[in-house]
Amino acid sequence: MTAMKTVSMVIVLGVVLAACSSSESSVSVDEAWGRTSPATATNAAFYMAIEGGSEDDTLVSASSDACGVTELHISVMNDGVMSMQHLPEGIAVPAGETVMLEPGSFHVMCIDRQQDFVAGDSIPLTLEFAGAGTVAINAEIREE
Repeated sequence: MTAMKTVSMVIVLGVVLAACSSSESSVSVDEAWGRTSPATATNAAFYMAIEGGSEDDTLVSASSDACGVTELHISVMNDGVMSMQHLPEGIAVPAGETVMLEPGSFHVMCIDRQQDFVAGDSIPLTLEFAGAGTVAINAEIREE
């Protein structure tokens, strides 16, 4: 085998192995949704199910053109009062587990909503994971 063929085979093998390993450790996102919002509401939230891959990961940020600012939050009850806390460190996604972003818990907070959220609309979101990288999704707007 010539040196050129050997180098070419090594490169192809490296690309195949990299593609396989990244797909094994990647996350999947399902059931992304948000609520309709009245015109007077400036904020909204998005919810979803995030399935961990073969390695622990962290959702570190989210973005959408439908929001002036997008943050990761958790709702917590303190002394009978529900409040939200910003999670600048992100949301942990353990390997092989499903993390639910849902009302009363983790969520993607849309601050300074840039458009109306009407039932049936689909809002594009970009999620950034520490390990899996960028995942583009669409959140369905629902009456809930």
